[in-house]
Amino acid sequence: MDKPNAGKWIVSFFSIVLVALSLLSAIAYIVDPFFQFRVRDNSYKLSEWFVSSGLIENYDYDTLIIGSSMIQNFDMNVFRNELGAKPLHIGLSGIRLPEIAQLMNLAYDVNKSENYYICVDLSVFTRDDTESRYPEYLLKKDILSRFRYLLSYEVWFRYIPVDVGFVLLDLMKVNLPEKFAYNKSVDRLGDWRLDHKFGKDIVLDNYKNGRFKVSEVNPENLYERMTANIDEYMNKFDFGKGKHVFFFPPYSSLFWNDAKDEGYFDSYLEAKRYFFEAATARGAIVYDFQGADFTVDLEEYKDNTHYRPEINDWMVKCFANGDYLVTTDNYGIFQEKLIENTKNFRKEYADLFN
Repeated sequence: MDKPNAGKWIVSFFSIVLVALSLLSAIAYIVDPFFQFRVRDNSYKLSEWFVSSGLIENYDYDTLIIGSSMIQNFDMNVFRNELGAKPLHIGLSGIRLPEIAQLMNLAYDVNKSENYYICVDLSVFTRDDTESRYPEYLLKKDILSRFRYLLSYEVWFRYIPVDVGFVLLDLMKVNLPEKFAYNKSVDRLGDWRLDHKFGKDIVLDNYKNGRFKVSEVNPENLYERMTANIDEYMNKFDFGKGKHVFFFPPYSSLFWNDAKDEGYFDSYLEAKRYFFEAATARGAIVYDFQGADFTVDLEEYKDNTHYRPEINDWMVKCFANGDYLVTTDNYGIFQEKLIENTKNFRKEYADLFN
Protein backbone atom coordinates (compact mmCIF):
# COMPACT_ATOMS: atom_id res chain seq x y z
CA MET A 1 0.00 0.00 0.00
CA ASP A 2 1.50 3.34 -1.06
CA LYS A 3 1.73 6.19 1.43
CA PRO A 4 -1.17 8.33 0.07
CA ASN A 5 -3.54 5.36 0.17
CA ALA A 6 -2.31 4.36 3.63
CA GLY A 7 -2.97 7.87 4.87
CA LYS A 8 -6.49 7.84 3.44
CA TRP A 9 -7.13 4.44 5.02
CA ILE A 10 -6.01 5.66 8.44
CA VAL A 11 -8.14 8.80 8.16
CA SER A 12 -11.15 6.74 7.05
CA PHE A 13 -10.66 4.25 9.88
CA PHE A 14 -10.50 6.89 12.58
CA SER A 15 -13.41 8.75 11.02
CA ILE A 16 -15.53 5.61 11.21
CA VAL A 17 -14.45 5.03 14.82
CA LEU A 18 -15.26 8.62 15.72
CA VAL A 19 -18.68 8.44 14.07
CA ALA A 20 -19.41 5.12 15.82
CA LEU A 21 -18.38 6.45 19.23
CA SER A 22 -20.41 9.61 18.66
CA LEU A 23 -23.46 7.56 17.68
CA LEU A 24 -23.11 5.29 20.72
CA SER A 25 -22.67 8.31 22.98
CA ALA A 26 -25.74 9.98 21.51
CA ILE A 27 -27.87 6.88 22.05
CA ALA A 28 -26.61 6.49 25.63
CA TYR A 29 -27.32 10.19 26.25
CA ILE A 30 -30.89 9.80 24.98
CA VAL A 31 -31.57 6.62 26.96
CA ASP A 32 -29.55 7.81 29.99
CA PRO A 33 -29.99 4.62 32.04
CA PHE A 34 -28.25 6.02 35.14
CA PHE A 35 -30.12 9.36 35.16
CA GLN A 36 -26.99 11.46 34.78
CA PHE A 37 -28.88 14.04 32.73
CA ARG A 38 -32.57 13.49 33.55
CA VAL A 39 -34.83 11.17 35.57
CA ARG A 40 -37.36 8.85 33.93
CA ASP A 41 -39.31 7.19 36.72
CA ASN A 42 -41.02 3.83 36.12
CA SER A 43 -39.24 3.38 32.79
CA TYR A 44 -35.98 1.51 33.34
CA LYS A 45 -34.44 -1.23 35.43
CA LEU A 46 -32.82 0.60 38.33
CA SER A 47 -29.68 -0.33 40.23
CA GLU A 48 -29.00 1.73 43.32
CA TRP A 49 -25.26 1.41 42.73
CA PHE A 50 -25.54 3.22 39.41
CA VAL A 51 -28.51 5.60 39.62
CA SER A 52 -28.01 7.09 43.09
CA SER A 53 -25.78 9.99 42.07
CA GLY A 54 -28.03 10.86 39.13
CA LEU A 55 -31.10 10.84 41.35
CA ILE A 56 -29.44 13.05 43.95
CA GLU A 57 -28.57 15.53 41.22
CA ASN A 58 -31.70 15.45 39.03
CA TYR A 59 -34.68 14.15 41.06
CA ASP A 60 -37.23 16.49 42.65
CA TYR A 61 -36.95 16.10 46.43
CA ASP A 62 -36.56 18.03 49.66
CA THR A 63 -35.82 15.10 51.97
CA LEU A 64 -32.98 12.61 51.49
CA ILE A 65 -32.91 9.24 53.29
CA ILE A 66 -29.56 7.50 53.05
CA GLY A 67 -28.17 4.27 54.47
CA SER A 68 -27.81 0.53 54.04
CA SER A 69 -30.26 -2.26 53.26
CA MET A 70 -31.99 -1.27 56.51
CA ILE A 71 -33.68 1.61 54.67
CA GLN A 72 -34.39 -0.04 51.32
CA ASN A 73 -37.96 -1.01 52.24
CA PHE A 74 -39.03 2.46 53.31
CA ASP A 75 -42.31 3.41 51.64
CA MET A 76 -41.96 6.90 50.22
CA ASN A 77 -45.73 7.42 50.34
CA VAL A 78 -45.58 7.02 54.12
CA PHE A 79 -42.92 9.73 54.21
CA ARG A 80 -45.17 11.93 52.10
CA ASN A 81 -48.25 11.31 54.21
CA GLU A 82 -46.64 11.44 57.66
CA LEU A 83 -44.02 14.15 57.16
CA GLY A 84 -45.37 16.12 54.21
CA ALA A 85 -42.04 15.52 52.50
CA LYS A 86 -40.86 15.11 48.92
CA PRO A 87 -38.57 12.16 49.68
CA LEU A 88 -35.75 10.37 47.92
CA HIS A 89 -34.18 7.32 49.53
CA ILE A 90 -30.75 6.04 48.61
CA GLY A 91 -30.06 2.66 50.18
CA LEU A 92 -26.88 0.80 49.27
CA SER A 93 -26.49 -2.64 50.78
CA GLY A 94 -23.45 -2.71 53.04
CA ILE A 95 -22.76 0.97 52.46
CA ARG A 96 -19.36 2.15 53.69
CA LEU A 97 -18.35 5.41 55.33
CA PRO A 98 -16.55 6.78 52.23
CA GLU A 99 -19.65 6.09 50.12
CA ILE A 100 -21.90 7.92 52.57
CA ALA A 101 -19.50 10.87 52.48
CA GLN A 102 -19.42 10.95 48.67
CA LEU A 103 -23.19 10.90 48.28
CA MET A 104 -23.75 13.41 51.07
CA ASN A 105 -21.20 15.77 49.52
CA LEU A 106 -23.02 15.51 46.20
CA ALA A 107 -26.31 16.27 47.95
CA TYR A 108 -24.77 19.29 49.65
CA ASP A 109 -23.45 20.55 46.31
CA VAL A 110 -26.84 20.13 44.63
CA ASN A 111 -28.46 21.80 47.66
CA LYS A 112 -31.99 20.45 47.13
CA SER A 113 -32.57 18.70 50.44
CA GLU A 114 -33.79 20.45 53.56
CA ASN A 115 -33.88 17.25 55.65
CA TYR A 116 -31.45 14.34 55.87
CA TYR A 117 -32.35 11.01 57.49
CA ILE A 118 -29.22 8.90 57.93
CA CYS A 119 -29.31 5.28 59.06
CA VAL A 120 -26.52 4.40 61.49
CA ASP A 121 -25.15 0.85 61.33
CA LEU A 122 -22.61 0.56 64.13
CA SER A 123 -20.63 -2.07 62.25
CA VAL A 124 -19.33 0.55 59.78
CA PHE A 125 -17.37 2.16 62.61
CA THR A 126 -15.57 -1.09 63.43
CA ARG A 127 -13.74 -1.17 60.09
CA ASP A 128 -11.16 1.08 58.50
CA ASP A 129 -12.79 1.29 55.08
CA THR A 130 -10.95 3.91 53.08
CA GLU A 131 -12.01 2.91 49.56
CA SER A 132 -15.36 3.60 47.96
CA ARG A 133 -17.02 1.11 45.63
CA TYR A 134 -19.26 3.72 44.07
CA PRO A 135 -18.25 4.43 40.43
CA GLU A 136 -16.25 7.63 40.56
CA TYR A 137 -17.10 8.61 36.99
CA LEU A 138 -20.76 8.91 38.03
CA LEU A 139 -19.83 11.50 40.64
CA LYS A 140 -17.78 13.75 38.37
CA LYS A 141 -19.05 16.13 35.70
CA ASP A 142 -15.92 16.63 33.58
CA ILE A 143 -16.09 15.65 29.92
CA LEU A 144 -13.91 12.53 30.29
CA SER A 145 -16.14 11.17 33.06
CA ARG A 146 -19.21 11.93 30.94
CA PHE A 147 -17.81 10.00 27.98
CA ARG A 148 -16.75 7.15 30.22
CA TYR A 149 -20.36 6.94 31.41
CA LEU A 150 -21.83 7.11 27.90
CA LEU A 151 -19.50 4.40 26.58
CA SER A 152 -19.23 2.20 29.69
CA TYR A 153 -19.66 -1.55 29.72
CA GLU A 154 -22.43 -1.33 32.31
CA VAL A 155 -24.46 1.09 30.20
CA TRP A 156 -24.20 -0.85 26.95
CA PHE A 157 -24.13 -4.47 28.01
CA ARG A 158 -26.08 -4.53 31.26
CA TYR A 159 -28.70 -1.80 31.12
CA ILE A 160 -29.52 -0.27 27.72
CA PRO A 161 -30.72 -3.61 26.22
CA VAL A 162 -32.97 -4.25 29.24
CA ASP A 163 -34.17 -0.65 29.38
CA VAL A 164 -35.08 -0.59 25.69
CA GLY A 165 -36.96 -3.84 26.27
CA PHE A 166 -38.93 -2.26 29.13
CA VAL A 167 -39.80 0.73 26.93
CA LEU A 168 -41.04 -1.55 24.16
CA LEU A 169 -43.14 -3.57 26.61
CA ASP A 170 -44.65 -0.33 27.92
CA LEU A 171 -45.50 0.75 24.38
CA MET A 172 -47.16 -2.63 23.85
CA LYS A 173 -49.18 -2.11 27.08
CA VAL A 174 -47.80 -5.32 28.59
CA ASN A 175 -48.54 -5.65 32.31
CA LEU A 176 -45.39 -6.72 34.12
CA PRO A 177 -45.29 -8.70 37.39
CA GLU A 178 -45.13 -6.59 40.55
CA LYS A 179 -41.46 -7.39 41.09
CA PHE A 180 -40.52 -5.91 37.71
CA ALA A 181 -42.59 -2.83 38.47
CA TYR A 182 -40.67 -2.43 41.74
CA ASN A 183 -37.38 -2.62 39.83
CA LYS A 184 -38.44 0.39 37.73
CA SER A 185 -39.69 2.65 40.52
CA VAL A 186 -37.53 5.36 42.08
CA ASP A 187 -39.71 5.10 45.18
CA ARG A 188 -38.86 1.38 45.41
CA LEU A 189 -35.14 1.72 44.70
CA GLY A 190 -33.39 -1.33 46.16
CA ASP A 191 -36.62 -2.60 47.75
CA TRP A 192 -36.23 -6.31 48.57
CA ARG A 193 -39.53 -7.12 50.29
CA LEU A 194 -40.65 -9.39 47.44
CA ASP A 195 -37.36 -11.32 47.47
CA HIS A 196 -37.54 -12.69 51.02
CA LYS A 197 -39.90 -14.26 53.51
CA PHE A 198 -40.12 -13.32 57.16
CA GLY A 199 -40.80 -15.27 60.34
CA LYS A 200 -39.33 -17.01 63.35
CA ASP A 201 -38.74 -20.35 61.62
CA ILE A 202 -36.95 -18.67 58.73
CA VAL A 203 -34.71 -16.63 61.04
CA LEU A 204 -33.76 -19.64 63.16
CA ASP A 205 -33.09 -21.80 60.11
CA ASN A 206 -30.87 -19.10 58.60
CA TYR A 207 -29.11 -18.60 61.92
CA LYS A 208 -28.44 -22.28 62.58
CA ASN A 209 -27.12 -22.77 59.04
CA GLY A 210 -24.91 -19.69 59.12
CA ARG A 211 -26.79 -17.79 56.42
CA PHE A 212 -26.79 -13.98 56.50
CA LYS A 213 -24.13 -14.04 59.19
CA VAL A 214 -22.94 -10.55 60.11
CA SER A 215 -19.29 -9.67 59.64
CA GLU A 216 -16.94 -10.68 62.43
CA VAL A 217 -15.85 -7.91 64.75
CA ASN A 218 -12.45 -7.78 66.42
CA PRO A 219 -13.16 -6.66 70.02
CA GLU A 220 -9.56 -5.57 70.71
CA ASN A 221 -9.42 -1.78 71.19
CA LEU A 222 -12.85 -1.69 69.58
CA TYR A 223 -14.22 1.34 71.40
CA GLU A 224 -11.16 3.42 70.50
CA ARG A 225 -11.42 2.40 66.83
CA MET A 226 -15.13 3.15 66.72
CA THR A 227 -14.88 6.57 68.35
CA ALA A 228 -12.06 7.56 66.01
CA ASN A 229 -14.19 6.57 63.03
CA ILE A 230 -17.22 8.36 64.47
CA ASP A 231 -15.18 11.56 64.79
CA GLU A 232 -14.04 11.28 61.18
CA TYR A 233 -17.59 10.47 60.07
CA MET A 234 -19.06 13.50 61.81
CA ASN A 235 -16.47 15.78 60.26
CA LYS A 236 -17.72 14.82 56.79
CA PHE A 237 -21.15 16.37 57.36
CA ASP A 238 -22.10 19.98 56.80
CA PHE A 239 -24.63 20.42 59.58
CA GLY A 240 -25.45 23.93 58.42
CA LYS A 241 -26.98 22.59 55.21
CA GLY A 242 -30.27 21.38 56.71
CA LYS A 243 -31.87 19.24 59.40
CA HIS A 244 -29.87 16.07 60.08
CA VAL A 245 -31.64 13.11 61.68
CA PHE A 246 -29.61 10.01 62.57
CA PHE A 247 -31.32 6.78 63.56
CA PHE A 248 -30.21 3.40 64.88
CA PRO A 249 -32.24 0.67 63.10
CA PRO A 250 -34.01 -2.01 65.18
CA TYR A 251 -31.87 -5.13 64.86
CA SER A 252 -33.34 -8.19 66.51
CA SER A 253 -32.36 -9.28 70.01
CA LEU A 254 -30.67 -12.26 68.38
CA PHE A 255 -28.10 -9.85 66.94
CA TRP A 256 -27.41 -8.35 70.36
CA ASN A 257 -26.98 -11.76 71.96
CA ASP A 258 -24.41 -12.60 69.30
CA ALA A 259 -22.69 -9.32 70.15
CA LYS A 260 -22.54 -10.41 73.78
CA ASP A 261 -21.09 -13.80 72.91
CA GLU A 262 -18.52 -12.28 70.54
CA GLY A 263 -17.42 -9.72 73.13
CA TYR A 264 -18.45 -6.42 71.53
CA PHE A 265 -21.84 -5.74 73.15
CA ASP A 266 -20.50 -3.27 75.73
CA SER A 267 -18.31 -1.49 73.17
CA TYR A 268 -21.31 -1.02 70.89
CA LEU A 269 -23.38 0.50 73.70
CA GLU A 270 -20.56 2.82 74.71
CA ALA A 271 -20.04 3.82 71.07
CA LYS A 272 -23.75 4.59 70.77
CA ARG A 273 -23.50 7.01 73.66
CA TYR A 274 -20.43 8.62 72.08
CA PHE A 275 -22.27 8.92 68.76
CA PHE A 276 -25.30 10.51 70.41
CA GLU A 277 -23.17 13.09 72.19
CA ALA A 278 -21.15 13.87 69.05
CA ALA A 279 -24.26 14.24 66.88
CA THR A 280 -26.32 16.35 69.27
CA ALA A 281 -23.33 18.59 69.99
CA ARG A 282 -23.44 19.48 66.31
CA GLY A 283 -27.17 20.20 66.33
CA ALA A 284 -28.34 16.88 64.88
CA ILE A 285 -31.24 14.72 66.10
CA VAL A 286 -30.92 11.04 67.05
CA TYR A 287 -33.56 8.29 67.17
CA ASP A 288 -32.84 4.91 68.72
CA PHE A 289 -35.15 2.04 67.73
CA GLN A 290 -32.90 -0.74 69.02
CA GLY A 291 -34.73 -1.27 72.29
CA ALA A 292 -38.21 -1.50 70.75
CA ASP A 293 -40.43 -4.23 72.18
CA PHE A 294 -40.79 -6.11 68.88
CA THR A 295 -37.04 -6.74 68.62
CA VAL A 296 -37.49 -9.88 70.74
CA ASP A 297 -40.09 -11.24 68.28
CA LEU A 298 -38.37 -13.11 65.46
CA GLU A 299 -41.64 -13.20 63.51
CA GLU A 300 -40.81 -9.62 62.51
CA TYR A 301 -37.48 -10.53 60.85
CA LYS A 302 -35.93 -12.46 57.99
CA ASP A 303 -32.54 -12.78 59.72
CA ASN A 304 -30.94 -11.34 62.84
CA THR A 305 -30.95 -7.73 61.57
CA HIS A 306 -33.43 -7.24 58.70
CA TYR A 307 -37.06 -6.54 59.56
CA ARG A 308 -40.45 -6.47 57.87
CA PRO A 309 -41.39 -3.44 55.71
CA GLU A 310 -44.12 -2.59 58.20
CA ILE A 311 -41.39 -1.70 60.68
CA ASN A 312 -39.99 0.80 58.20
CA ASP A 313 -43.46 2.39 58.12
CA TRP A 314 -43.54 2.44 61.92
CA MET A 315 -40.19 4.25 62.06
CA VAL A 316 -41.49 7.00 59.79
CA LYS A 317 -44.46 7.49 62.11
CA CYS A 318 -41.99 7.78 64.99
CA PHE A 319 -40.15 10.50 63.07
CA ALA A 320 -43.47 12.29 62.70
CA ASN A 321 -44.56 12.13 66.35
CA GLY A 322 -41.18 12.15 68.09
CA ASP A 323 -41.36 8.64 69.59
CA TYR A 324 -37.93 7.11 70.28
CA LEU A 325 -36.25 10.50 70.02
CA VAL A 326 -33.14 10.38 72.21
CA THR A 327 -32.41 13.17 74.67
CA THR A 328 -29.88 13.64 77.43
CA ASP A 329 -32.63 12.88 79.96
CA ASN A 330 -33.92 9.64 78.44
CA TYR A 331 -30.75 8.20 76.90
CA GLY A 332 -30.21 5.74 79.75
CA ILE A 333 -33.75 4.39 79.38
CA PHE A 334 -33.05 3.34 75.79
CA GLN A 335 -29.87 1.56 76.80
CA GLU A 336 -31.56 -0.21 79.72
CA LYS A 337 -34.39 -1.38 77.48
CA LEU A 338 -31.93 -2.83 74.98
CA ILE A 339 -30.10 -4.69 77.75
CA GLU A 340 -33.39 -5.97 79.18
CA ASN A 341 -34.59 -7.22 75.79
CA THR A 342 -31.28 -8.97 75.20
CA LYS A 343 -31.53 -10.81 78.54
CA ASN A 344 -35.19 -11.76 78.04
CA PHE A 345 -34.49 -13.09 74.56
CA ARG A 346 -31.64 -15.23 75.89
CA LYS A 347 -33.96 -16.79 78.45
CA GLU A 348 -36.62 -17.53 75.82
CA TYR A 349 -34.12 -19.04 73.36
CA ALA A 350 -31.70 -20.57 75.84
CA ASP A 351 -31.18 -23.62 73.60
CA LEU A 352 -29.57 -21.43 70.93
CA PHE A 353 -26.76 -20.35 73.22
CA ASN A 354 -25.83 -23.59 74.96
